[in-house]
Amino acid sequence: MIELIGRYMISQVHNSGVFKIDDTDFGIGKVDLKIDNGVIVSLTIVGDDKIHKSITAEENGKWYWTLHPPKIYFREIPFNQSNDRIEIEITEELLDEYDIALYLMEHYDLNGTLIVSDSHIMIYGKIDICGKTHAIEIMTEYA
Repeated sequence: MIELIGRYMISQVHNSGVFKIDDTDFGIGKVDLKIDNGVIVSLTIVGDDKIHKSITAEENGKWYWTLHPPKIYFREIPFNQSNDRIEIEITEELLDEYDIALYLMEHYDLNGTLIVSDSHIMIYGKIDICGKTHAIEIMTEYA
């Protein structure tokens, strides 16, 4: 079991997991997580570049206008750990205080939940992109 309160870091290129916006799964390309003494110093999850290219190949597709896969990031987020996991509610107040966003050609705020355990990272909630609300679901496992 990983002690999430102390220092912990992963950096993995993934080929498994889910990075869904509505019904479109961009896959998982890379995950970087750095935790240091009660703070998520940095968490970045990027969609898979090959999957993104296949999704955007259609000129009239839903995501044709995106040049890069989506990327979600969290910076310098303090947390309290309970039940061997970190669970953070992403609210408007948290977004005002900390650097949290989805980057997809622009930076977009999200509302939802982040869960980090010793085996996976999960993010789910809602995000407004270009004035339209979308469901977001990210799930990745690591060793």
